[in-house]
Amino acid sequence: MKTKDSSPVSRPRERIIETASRLFFRQGYCSTGINQIISESGVAKASFYAHFPSKEDLAIAWLRQREENWMQQLGERVGQHQSAEKRIAAMYTMWYDQICEEGYRGCGFINMAGEFSSEESPVRTCVRDHKNRVRQFVANHVLDQHRDTMTPGGYDELVDAVYSLFDGAIVQAQNFMQDWPIEAALKASINMLPHERGEIS
Repeated sequence: MKTKDSSPVSRPRERIIETASRLFFRQGYCSTGINQIISESGVAKASFYAHFPSKEDLAIAWLRQREENWMQQLGERVGQHQSAEKRIAAMYTMWYDQICEEGYRGCGFINMAGEFSSEESPVRTCVRDHKNRVRQFVANHVLDQHRDTMTPGGYDELVDAVYSLFDGAIVQAQNFMQDWPIEAALKASINMLPHERGEIS
C-alpha cells in the first residue's frame, strides 16, 4: 500500500505542475511568480529548480501534460461513435465539461500563447504543435469517413472549417462568459457535413 508521500500528487514535480496549472489559469502566466508557485506547492526552491530550470520550462511541462490528458480523453469520447456527426458532438462535450470544471477560462494553450509576444518562443511553438495535432485528429478520427467521397481540396477545407469552429468556440465562450458560442459552432459544424445534415438531440 502506498503512503501519502509516495502517491503521485505528493511528488514535488507533480505538485509544482498542479499548482502552476491552477495559478496560470487563475492569474495568468506573467502575473504568477516562481516564489508563489514554490510556496503554494510546498516544495523547496532547490527542488523547484532541480525539476524546472525556469518558469518557461514549467509552462511547457504543464502544457505537455495537459495535452496528453486532454487528447486521451478526446480520443476516448470520439472513439465511442461511428458517424462524423456524433463524433463532432462528442468533441464539443469536451468544451461543455471544461466550462463546468474550470469555468469560462478558455483554452489554456491559447491563453498561454497570448502571454508570449515572440513567435520564436518555445511556448508558442508548443502551442502551435498542439493545435496542429488537434487539427490532424479532426482529419484522421472525426471526418475520415468523408475523405474518399470528396476531392482532396474539398476535404482539407472541411477539416479546416470544422477545426476552426471547434477551436474558436471555447475562446468566444470565454469572451461572452456564456455557452451559446459552443452550441452555435456545433450546429455549424454539423451543417457542413456532406449528406449528414441534421440536429443533435
